[in-house]
Amino acid sequence: MLIVGAGPHGLTAACYLLAADPALAGRIAVADPRPWLAAWQAQFARLELTALRSACVHHPDPQPYAMLHWAQARGRSPELTGTVGTPTAGLFADFCRWLVLRHGLAAARVPASVTGLHPRDDGRIDVVLGARRLRAGSVVLATGGASVCEPAPAGDAGQIGRHSETVQPAEVRAGQVVVVVGAGLTAGHLALRAAARGARVHLVVRAPLRARTMDVEAGWLGADLLRFAALPASARAQEVRRARPGTVPAGVRHALLSDPRIDVHLGAVTDATACGRVRLDDGREVAADHLWWATGYSYAVDGDPLTAALAAEVPVATVAGLPLLGTDLAWGATRVHLSGGLAALQIGPAARGLAGARMAAERYAEAITGVEPPRRQYPTPSSSPDHRRLR
Repeated sequence: MLIVGAGPHGLTAACYLLAADPALAGRIAVADPRPWLAAWQAQFARLELTALRSACVHHPDPQPYAMLHWAQARGRSPELTGTVGTPTAGLFADFCRWLVLRHGLAAARVPASVTGLHPRDDGRIDVVLGARRLRAGSVVLATGGASVCEPAPAGDAGQIGRHSETVQPAEVRAGQVVVVVGAGLTAGHLALRAAARGARVHLVVRAPLRARTMDVEAGWLGADLLRFAALPASARAQEVRRARPGTVPAGVRHALLSDPRIDVHLGAVTDATACGRVRLDDGREVAADHLWWATGYSYAVDGDPLTAALAAEVPVATVAGLPLLGTDLAWGATRVHLSGGLAALQIGPAARGLAGARMAAERYAEAITGVEPPRRQYPTPSSSPDHRRLR
């Protein structure tokens, strides 16, 4: 049994599989060149993020209140805040480290990148890890499959602009001018961090800032899922796009609108020069020291080398770049199961987040182990997955 990716989705896969079938202990390999959650922690540290945006019940352990009980037992309940118990980044990271230790998953990690997945006629999968090869009975692809989204304005904006994937807020100095493009939490957070360092910030948004506690409405974690599953694939793809318009928590919105160092511009960047002159679509120009694109990520089969190669071997239908998977998130008739944004046509708009990781794991863990969950936490379409025992 192979899991590709040692991030939050990969850890969720391991925890759900072991909960369904404890006999898998010692039989799960996790391929990632970096230690558990290393990329996630590095991203949070670089962006100076101190808290998640998810509820306390959204984490890798199958028991929804596991993190809450863990925090209570250690006197760390104050690190769960707000109406949904949003965890601090430190609490979430420590809880995940505890899960890795509890399940002995440090030893399960294979420090290598998977460069190829080749399904065989007997159902197993040949896996290429650089110069190494191994054969797996089933695979969970939990790398995310995201590609950065950057606008393509004229001029030198592509050269001087940086996506939030590589932005370093610590580089900002007092008195500098920063242009941030985007209306989501990353954009808002970057604007606030730059302003806190004494910069003048221009936040460029296409629509007025919208407040929302979590990045998707609560209905996409339950009540709306069966309706979503009944829609044609093209309508599901539209729902996925519509459900994530770019929002920020109410407190962040208030901070952005009330900070005198931050100007919010309704519009778009149309041009930029190599010397830092940034032009907006209303004709205004800003002399910027930094231009940051906080414009999110896209998900498409051909945007991920692993799924692009897999599609060449085992073609599946796609809609808006997203693959049509089985109810159990299997790729065609193979034993490769997906978790993350590429599973959005089956999981819904929450697919890329922690709640989506749980929703996906509940499906493929049942298909892989043949063990039904004692209590199904998320609605699934009436057509149940093929409960084969796959190894």
